[in-house]
Amino acid sequence: MSVPFRHKRPTGKGTFSYGRVPCVDTREFGAVTSISYRLFRRDQNGKLHPKFFNFAADTDRAEIAKTLNEARHQLRNLVDDIDLKLLGVSDGN
Repeated sequence: MSVPFRHKRPTGKGTFSYGRVPCVDTREFGAVTSISYRLFRRDQNGKLHPKFFNFAADTDRAEIAKTLNEARHQLRNLVDDIDLKLLGVSDGN
């Protein structure tokens, strides 16, 4: 039995956060048609770096988890590179 997707607000704590929003079709009596995920990470200056993903409601959760995990790592690497430049440790190469 599958647990329904629920709305999850970003916490805003720390450097990484995510939000999950089920998109409901009112013509289908409230059936969830897609799920939107929003990944966020802040750099040392406080600038927000977002990534957005939409999945059909029938997408396998393992596939969603794999995609989001890869995106989280890409976002982490991007922001870490920016932070190293801000700290003067890296020249950007």
